[in-house]
Amino acid sequence: MKSFLFLLFLFCFGSMSYVYADNDIPFWIQNNAHWWSLDKINDDEFAHGVDWLLFDTLLESSSVSSKNNIPHWFKNVASYWTNDLISNVEFIDGLQYLLDQNIISIQRSISISDYKEHRFSGTNEIFKIYAYEKDFYFDNDVPIPKDIQFELKSDYFDLEEITYDSTKQNVVVIIPIFTSSAYWEPGFYNFFRGECGIECLTTNIEFSKFFGFNASDNAVKILSLLGYPFVYDIDVDQNPEILSEFDSVIVLHNEYVTQNEFDAITTHPHVLHLYPNSLYGHISVNYSDDTISLISGHGYPDENIQNGFNWKNENTHPYEFDIECLNWEFYSISNGKMLNCYPEHLIIDDSELLKEIKSLTINK
Repeated sequence: MKSFLFLLFLFCFGSMSYVYADNDIPFWIQNNAHWWSLDKINDDEFAHGVDWLLFDTLLESSSVSSKNNIPHWFKNVASYWTNDLISNVEFIDGLQYLLDQNIISIQRSISISDYKEHRFSGTNEIFKIYAYEKDFYFDNDVPIPKDIQFELKSDYFDLEEITYDSTKQNVVVIIPIFTSSAYWEPGFYNFFRGECGIECLTTNIEFSKFFGFNASDNAVKILSLLGYPFVYDIDVDQNPEILSEFDSVIVLHNEYVTQNEFDAITTHPHVLHLYPNSLYGHISVNYSDDTISLISGHGYPDENIQNGFNWKNENTHPYEFDIECLNWEFYSISNGKMLNCYPEHLIIDDSELLKEIKSLTINK
């Protein structure tokens, strides 16, 4: 019965007439859908994303539900979507159909005040930039966003120069979920500050939390909007050969990696290291309880061990701490290019950087 419903759902795609013109679904919704399809987060976390789509009027529903009800077989559809086997439009249209037929019901829980948008695009020609009310914290009474959202401006005059072109590029970007997890507290950095013992060097993999400054949050969202394909570092660890399917690999601030990842990245013939300090900490992963543990690096287990792999292309100092990137440039290594600064702010509004990323990954 479940298989029949799944096949019926896919068949219905061809007969739907819903109108959906905006492809800018926030990255966090797709990220949650991916991990929900793999049973790494619960139904309520996935449903929160659907609730946001209702809140943002990308979906409509007149029914009121006291709980979330999502058929298990819909995880197959979520997997199809997050693996680019169906489009954003098809996914939204499919959800709308299931809501209309009361096959899916969503408990409305989003607070309008929490998701009030505060825009600060300034003179940015490429993206609309904003943060939600709920994502601000105060530093000396000054509101500072801890998570920023982006939408690509469709009227930007030079879109073809910065957007991904599958006819000329065969590229994959590695999302640093291990690094994101290492920075969440309690975790590695509590140990580095002397606040706890080695128990803090084992920490949970955080599947649905935002990545933040230390895990290339801006780059992940922006490159996603520009159409670049992604894999997670978890995918590379579990299947290192996956990188051989691509002509170019873009490494973000993948600071904490496994031996499998390190080997796959350093032996690939064309790697673009977009952030310094990548491939720095050597970790292991326990997939039975979804935790990572530091093996070496960052002054552990010996203060003289900085790069956990003793990597010859280590470029943390001084480049990691140059966040202004006033004199940014890519320099050559044996299997690709490395950037000489930390571009988490630069990537937001420097079209020349986005053009260079595309230029360096176009098939030769």
